[in-house]
Amino acid sequence: MKNVLIPTDFSNNAWNATVYALEYFKNYKVNFILVHIEHPEILPPAFETLSHYISGEILETHRVEVALNKKKEAMLKVSNVEASKIKTETLESNFTQGIKHFVTKYNIDLIVCGTQGLSANKNKIVGQHAQQIITKIKCPVLIIPTLAKFTIPVNIAFPTDYNFIYKNKVLNTLSKISALHNSSIKVIRIVNPKLALTLFQEKNRSYLKDYFKNTASSFHRVNHIDFQQGLQAFISSMKIDMVAIIAKNLNFFETLLFKPTVVKMSYHTQVPFLVLHE
Repeated sequence: MKNVLIPTDFSNNAWNATVYALEYFKNYKVNFILVHIEHPEILPPAFETLSHYISGEILETHRVEVALNKKKEAMLKVSNVEASKIKTETLESNFTQGIKHFVTKYNIDLIVCGTQGLSANKNKIVGQHAQQIITKIKCPVLIIPTLAKFTIPVNIAFPTDYNFIYKNKVLNTLSKISALHNSSIKVIRIVNPKLALTLFQEKNRSYLKDYFKNTASSFHRVNHIDFQQGLQAFISSMKIDMVAIIAKNLNFFETLLFKPTVVKMSYHTQVPFLVLHE
């Protein structure tokens, strides 16, 4: 991991994700790219917060640049990162296209962002921008919930139904992330107790076991008819610090992150999600 992209709308959630990224890569030489993307025809709600740390008459076109520099200064204060390792940039663009632009320009290895920004909807687990990054940007992304605080990720859960042929790119990314802190990968299948593995699923499980044979890993089955409750029970009992999911598994995302919900599981607000792309 060499280049980490951090989109910000200057919200508390965005700052929490920034601090998490700094802590996660504290012992590694990483370039942090802090960016703000502004739709050219829409004044973002982020400007409402700029007054908290910008004073005086400043031209509108420079306000975001000043705010980004303030955030860079704050990053330097809370970390041991060299100033040359933090770059700031602003862009007027559609959000998705802007993220794609930065991913290509800086050869980004990982995107780190908060679950929601200033326009947070309390009934949604992830906001519109985070959802766009997950579904439309072909780059690994680490989604940091509102209340998540960095702790060394001892255990990373990897939920799967074994219905996919796993590409090496996905598994390599998971292996690299886990290696940064010598994390253990916990492969978990949450299933109705009456359902047995098909031959296809058996082959995929065997492939994973072979792939992770030299990595700290274990395989688990949780019998539960409700996926979210089963995952929550596993997270609590196994002290899971991060959950990794393959991006193309839309059923998982719909269940875990995209579906509006009134009752949230604790992992919705406390446990980071690592989204893996092929």
